[in-house]
Amino acid sequence: MTETPSSSLLSIVRLSDFSPFQREPQRPAEFRTDDFDRKFDSDVLIYDAFRRLDGKIVLLGPPLFNLEPLLRPDSIRALPGNGVCAFRYRKLDRHMQIIVEAPAGCTALSLTLGGHRAEVVVGANLSERFAGRRVLLTKTKNNDPVWIRDWVSFNQRFHGADALLLYDNLSDTDVTQAVKEELRRLGGLEAVEVLSWPFKFGPQGLDARRFWDSDFCELGALEHARWRLLAEARSVQTGDVDELLLSTSGRSVFAAAEKDPFGVVRYRGRWIVGTDRTKVLDGTLRRHAQYDTVLRRRMARRLGLLAYDSVACPPKWTAVPRRCPEKAQWGVHRILSWLPAMRVSTDFCYRHFREITSNWKYDRLDRDAFDPAVHEIDQDLIDYFARWKAD
Repeated sequence: MTETPSSSLLSIVRLSDFSPFQREPQRPAEFRTDDFDRKFDSDVLIYDAFRRLDGKIVLLGPPLFNLEPLLRPDSIRALPGNGVCAFRYRKLDRHMQIIVEAPAGCTALSLTLGGHRAEVVVGANLSERFAGRRVLLTKTKNNDPVWIRDWVSFNQRFHGADALLLYDNLSDTDVTQAVKEELRRLGGLEAVEVLSWPFKFGPQGLDARRFWDSDFCELGALEHARWRLLAEARSVQTGDVDELLLSTSGRSVFAAAEKDPFGVVRYRGRWIVGTDRTKVLDGTLRRHAQYDTVLRRRMARRLGLLAYDSVACPPKWTAVPRRCPEKAQWGVHRILSWLPAMRVSTDFCYRHFREITSNWKYDRLDRDAFDPAVHEIDQDLIDYFARWKAD
């Protein structure tokens, strides 16, 4: 296993370090929750600055919002030399990128907003670390390292994963060494990176559809991974540690994406829940393989026509990075601005384990009474676990 440094590789720029400015929320005040201001990232301007494989420099961060008018044609200069750099500003979903044309010898950029200047160190592209690998890409916040090991092990066994890129978002303790120790015990990974991503996660939407406008952190991590670390990966599976991906045919999801005409596969999920029939082991760590109960599908129709499962989990995806067009944006539930990524395959379905959680977002440990009208035993999952344990 090739291990890379776990300390932050980021060139972070905060508005408070060089200016009096703050990012102002775009959400109307009447739709902000009581903790909105505490969770909103008003300060971070740039998450990181680095070279892309094509030699251009990318500055990526949360959307500029009210700061956008301060970005002028002469705002960015190359260091050393102080020559003005041409740039292109990309406004994306809860994310922004500034693509800079700079000379090969440029090691930093001078960025001026409203007469206030910051110096931004330009990092190297690190995609060679994961070149040719089938990479698991995820985030963590206080997840137990054993959960991470189990998740990796499952994806090794059934999908052929051979690398992990893990973004640690402000866990209460440094998980780096514990995670790497668990993965050393597991074996089989060719590359591992645990990267500190020390930014506010951001306020969530009010419900499934309204006001998803202020949670910048995860979208930033996905695009950062895409351009700085995974541009040469063979394929990338996104998802969370509380999700295990099942195949209806036994086929690897990486192989499916690699053979897809467009290089992308997208799939829905189902909730795995604890009930009063789930064995409770006091004082021991909850594990994926202790659960076997899934929410029954609850079919409904959109516009009176299209049938769908109203309790299904939103889609996740696996893709070949080099086949994603530049205009596309890696999102949590789909790759945005790319029509082929809208397709949903029925060849794969992930299981979302409600109780594999540190409860960092909300309480997921309340158990239901088993109700045959609501719950059913997931025999497919049981069969997967039997094969996994047999190894």
